[in-house]
Amino acid sequence: MIFYLIYISSAVKLMTEYELLLLLRQSQKKNAELAITGMLLYKGGNFMQMLEGDEKSVRELYTAIRKDNRHKGVLTIITGNIEKRNFNDWSMGFHNMDKVADLPRYENYIKEHLTLHSFQHDVEQAFEFITSFEVGNR
Repeated sequence: MIFYLIYISSAVKLMTEYELLLLLRQSQKKNAELAITGMLLYKGGNFMQMLEGDEKSVRELYTAIRKDNRHKGVLTIITGNIEKRNFNDWSMGFHNMDKVADLPRYENYIKEHLTLHSFQHDVEQAFEFITSFEVGNR
């Protein structure tokens, strides 16, 4: 079984393309070292991230992420076990939803009020939402 964790947080300031790219590269390097895969979404200064891997490694990484001073309000949405990874091909996939998001099913979240905190009360939809990026990015 593969352990997963989905969390949301808010950046302390809006991030530039360069800052997002740097964050992504750092995440990819660290995750590859720990055999962790996942997806990072960014929209309007907010993050949603799914981490997948060995439970101990994911929890240790999440502890470090919670201490990162680039964001605040870190909130665990859901944890659990899955039979196979959703993001097996990526140490960390990334999607900047401020650019383009072609997910008709989530149009209301994306266009009207998505802060990614919209999912904190609907964990099943949060899981479905973030894993839908795997399909769209292959």
